[in-house]
Amino acid sequence: MDDIFDFRFAFEQKVKEEVIDVFSDKQGGQYGVFNYQWQCFVWAATIGFIKDLRRPLGSPIADKPFNLNTMIHTKGEKDARALICMCVARAGSINILKNPEDAINLINEYANGGFYWIMQRMEENPALNGFEWVKQEVFTREPAVNVD
Repeated sequence: MDDIFDFRFAFEQKVKEEVIDVFSDKQGGQYGVFNYQWQCFVWAATIGFIKDLRRPLGSPIADKPFNLNTMIHTKGEKDARALICMCVARAGSINILKNPEDAINLINEYANGGFYWIMQRMEENPALNGFEWVKQEVFTREPAVNVD
C-alpha cells in the first residue's frame, strides 16, 4: 500500500512566486514570516479548509515540492497530522486515506484555494506588512463551525 507521507504536494509556479517566496525566509522572502515553504503551504491549506475554498491546480507547477515526511523532519509533525485531519474532515470519511494520492490532491486543491485568497488580499491591500498581517489573519479568524 502506498504511504501518504511519501506523496509530494504540488503548487502553482505563480503561487510560489507571489506568496511562498515572499513569505518564506529560506527563499529570501521580503517578509520572512515562515522558515520553510511547507509552513506557508500549511497556512494556505488551513485558510482553504476553513473557508471551504477548493481550487484545482493550474500550470505550470513549481519545482522542489515537499511531502509530509519533509514536514515531520523539520519540526512539523503536528502540522502534517493536522493536514491529514482536515483532509478527512472535508472528504467526509477516513476512506480517503485508502488512496493517498486522492488525499494529497484534495489537500493541494484546498491549499491552492487558500493561496488565491491570500493573493487577492495582497492585491486589495499592497501595503500589507507580512508578519503583522499573517498574525492578524490567524488570530482574528472567525471560527468555521459553532461548537455548542
